[in-house]
Amino acid sequence: MTTDSSLSSRPNAREARRLRALAVALVVLRLALPLLLIHPAWEFHRDEFLYFAMGDHLEWFRMQFPPLIAVVARISRGVFGDAVWAARVPAALAGASLLGVLLWLARRLGGGAWSLIVIALGTVAAPVFLRPSVLMHPVIFDQLWATLAFAALVLSAVERAPRWWVLVGFAFGLGALTKFSVAFYILAAGAATLGIPALRVQLATRWPWVAAAIALLIAVPSLAGQVAHDWPFLQQMQALRGQQLERVTAAAFLTQQPLMLGGAALIVPLGVVAAVRGDRASQVTLLLLASIVALMLVLHGKEYYAGPAYPVVLVTGAVWLDRQRRAEPRGASVRVVQWGLPPLVVVMALLALPLGVPLLAPAAMARYASAIGVSAAVRTNQGDVLPLPQDYADMLGWRAQAAAVGKALHALTPEEQRDVLLVGSNYGEAGALAMYRERFGLPYPVSVAGDFHAWGTYGHSGNVSLLIDGPEGRARFERLFSDVREVERIEEPRAVGEEQDLRVFLARRPRAPVDSVWRTLGPRWN
Repeated sequence: MTTDSSLSSRPNAREARRLRALAVALVVLRLALPLLLIHPAWEFHRDEFLYFAMGDHLEWFRMQFPPLIAVVARISRGVFGDAVWAARVPAALAGASLLGVLLWLARRLGGGAWSLIVIALGTVAAPVFLRPSVLMHPVIFDQLWATLAFAALVLSAVERAPRWWVLVGFAFGLGALTKFSVAFYILAAGAATLGIPALRVQLATRWPWVAAAIALLIAVPSLAGQVAHDWPFLQQMQALRGQQLERVTAAAFLTQQPLMLGGAALIVPLGVVAAVRGDRASQVTLLLLASIVALMLVLHGKEYYAGPAYPVVLVTGAVWLDRQRRAEPRGASVRVVQWGLPPLVVVMALLALPLGVPLLAPAAMARYASAIGVSAAVRTNQGDVLPLPQDYADMLGWRAQAAAVGKALHALTPEEQRDVLLVGSNYGEAGALAMYRERFGLPYPVSVAGDFHAWGTYGHSGNVSLLIDGPEGRARFERLFSDVREVERIEEPRAVGEEQDLRVFLARRPRAPVDSVWRTLGPRWN
């Protein structure tokens, strides 16, 4: 017989206040965790530089990719300048908001203090949730909006209240402003709607269609930007598939799921058991998870692409056991899980914490990654092995690059400095120069990489150019300039391969006007 997770036994007012205070405390702790623990040696992440540069070129309806991350970056940089807090605070706020949505859903479903604590522990014990709350990437916002949409879908089924579809549409609309992977989550929501009778009957009401209209309306800026730039998202996906996704096998995807979940992998089975036992909320979340995993297996998606499906599974599983615990306080199996699960999750959270938050200095982090022997943690998207997890390797050396370019720039004559063209070989290098331009007195840089290519050369002649690239870049630049000399060198052995040994080249006398050849040089999606 099917049962519903619901507030069938509502707490009294005093108990409700206690649970509300507990939820607030857990969210505040979740907000503080990445901000207080991160080691000061770590800099911005490569991708964050791109998002801040997108914020510098913000055009709501002409962005090459969904504009929300650029809006966040622009606001945050206005508050924090080029301090690393400009990236860390928005990410931490989104991570805390994600937990807030989960605890809200847990309370709506009748969860008590035990389930609230277990859910909070689960989000800390899972690197797939913890690390995105450190890095200002679209990933954490993607998780937030998908979780909000799935939570509303669960409530629509459990409470048999179609009005929750409005929140589904709002969340999916924000998801479309964040990342186009929202399409996968919409398909999963469609599968759950067709597979769950309590949701399927709601298709006869106006609410799902109102939700679709809301989502489409909010998504207009993202879609308009794609049309304006001839669908660059598809070009990037093609490049990504050729460089990374084809390496993702079904076996690798499935084996990575428990690793990225960490201690949260101990909670997920509760949702499976609850679904089998007839809990409607768990049935919805399990169908959502199964649909997304199936899509990722077919499309060779990266392992973390399935991440947004897990939070609601954690909630429904934990709440179901919490309700069983209160209904059967003397049940032996329930008591074993009740007392045994939280300590296990805590232990696994502590073991995985350095992989979620860079709380160790780079040298210590390299030793820790080697000691735990998790090969996926030190392997790049291209399969190269590094002494650090790739996200961490991408957080080193950028300020030194900008300082070296600044040194080379200020060695030029005042006339040359006024017209110099700064070129980064990838969006990380160009983005770092853009972020630190005021600190080191730099003009805005250019690059043929991705979005930077669309922003052009800002009218610089290119007669005098400073170019940052690896040693192999000299041959490329000599095809474009008559005079190329190396003037600075930057070494960072713990960075990703292309950033370990860089040179600053001074180039003069371009073989052809820069503007005339710019369009042929890019964009290069790397």
